[in-house]
Amino acid sequence: MAEKIIGIDIGAGSVKAVILSRGFRGGHRILGVRRIEIHEAGGVPEALAQLFADQAFRGAVCVTTLSPGLLSFRNVRLPFRDDKRIGQTLAFALEPLIQQPLDGVFIDYAVTRRAEPSEIFAALVDRALVGERTALLAPYVRDTAVIDIDAVPLVSLLLQRPGFPVCALLLDIGVRNATAIFAGKGRIFHIRHFRFGGDTATGAIAEALRTDSTAAEAIKQSGELPEAAGAAVREVRDRFLFELKNTQVFLLDQGSIPEAPSRIILTGGGARTPGIAEGLSRIFSVSVERTDLIASGGFEIAAALRPSWDPAILDQALALAARPMGKGSGFNFRQRESEARAGYGELRGRLKKGAAAVLIIMILAGIELGLDDYGARLRLAQLKREITAEFRKIDPETTRIVDPVVQLRGKIAEAKKLAAGMGDATAAATALDLLKEISALVPPELLVTSLTLDGDAVGLKGEARNFDAVDTVKKMFANSKYIKTVTIGSTNLMKQGTGVEFDLKMILKK
Repeated sequence: MAEKIIGIDIGAGSVKAVILSRGFRGGHRILGVRRIEIHEAGGVPEALAQLFADQAFRGAVCVTTLSPGLLSFRNVRLPFRDDKRIGQTLAFALEPLIQQPLDGVFIDYAVTRRAEPSEIFAALVDRALVGERTALLAPYVRDTAVIDIDAVPLVSLLLQRPGFPVCALLLDIGVRNATAIFAGKGRIFHIRHFRFGGDTATGAIAEALRTDSTAAEAIKQSGELPEAAGAAVREVRDRFLFELKNTQVFLLDQGSIPEAPSRIILTGGGARTPGIAEGLSRIFSVSVERTDLIASGGFEIAAALRPSWDPAILDQALALAARPMGKGSGFNFRQRESEARAGYGELRGRLKKGAAAVLIIMILAGIELGLDDYGARLRLAQLKREITAEFRKIDPETTRIVDPVVQLRGKIAEAKKLAAGMGDATAAATALDLLKEISALVPPELLVTSLTLDGDAVGLKGEARNFDAVDTVKKMFANSKYIKTVTIGSTNLMKQGTGVEFDLKMILKK
């Protein structure tokens, strides 16, 4: 009997569901499609109740996602290649980098480069969110087998297609948020969440024309924008696209992606915002295409369902239903609870063993003074060999063991310093807040060549058109809620004579 899987995409504006039949021979047939507007239903629980009032959608295995805006992402390097050791060590490596206890989050990861060291892209989510999503669906589905991240199942499906480039950008633009995924070579390199969606453009039109959101949405959907509305849409659109471009530049500089994306793939209802595809093509200088999983083959759909099929809206739910259940198919926070506890518990156990080894070493150091018997000395030598072997289990990276006690104490001191190095709790802004503020304030025509952070001091070097432009940038930063003072350092005419090089020094507020 064919297995029934339901993919449920819960967005900011609507709940989309696709129920799929998977045959034993690998065939996929779409059995049902629904889209329910959340505001019309009265909320997400009400929209789900309306969806599952149709018995055809009940009792299936469920696959769903969480928005990247609800998650945290970290890039980590570990000196291992195999997944077992990465899984055992990752939680310990992430502990100093997050501001909540490890037992309060689920962790999953993707290996972006398997070498020594391996580069890991880790995703963390509050356990309560996973529990809430599971409880929300529990009355209607047989099991929530997978909770992934928005757009990841879609890009994972596309990665399997022949001819996928070394690096591509999938951009899923919804009602209020956008998800950008950089992927290639069969894996995901980076995920980024942006506060931009179809409603952003609608709000800009409404403000420019002084009308309500319903009328503004109708104008946007028509594609024929008055001049004032077109200018307002271009402003918010270009601000988002430049932020996306800056993300690409940063990832290239960090080596997080192998090359600039050679293809951009658009999906989501917000991707129909006027000028999005054209703006992407112009700023990134690459071709832009839209997803259409049914047109690309591999899925059967009844003729009666075709009129209701909208690829931009429903491809995400279809990719969810078609997602493989095994490991290595994306992220799955439903399977990570036991693994997270086991991995972290094992590390705690190893630390306890290390403390026990230190205690044994100290006892043996005192006993050694009174050992005269040759047989006792042989026994002591054997114990030392065992201690050395235990030491190497605890810290396999150390190649030369001189004084195990001192070396273990040093390792423990280093770990404490690392755990304590979580940032200045009294600062008015985190590094991410500051980077976002600078990205928003710097005009597109200004080129930032260097940015340094040292406590509450920030140094910024760049290139501008002229001295007036430098003064304008200084005034913009002076109005920031995070920056206390701004001073201009050296300014010099560039050798080519096409602009000036400048140096700004800023002091952050406490």
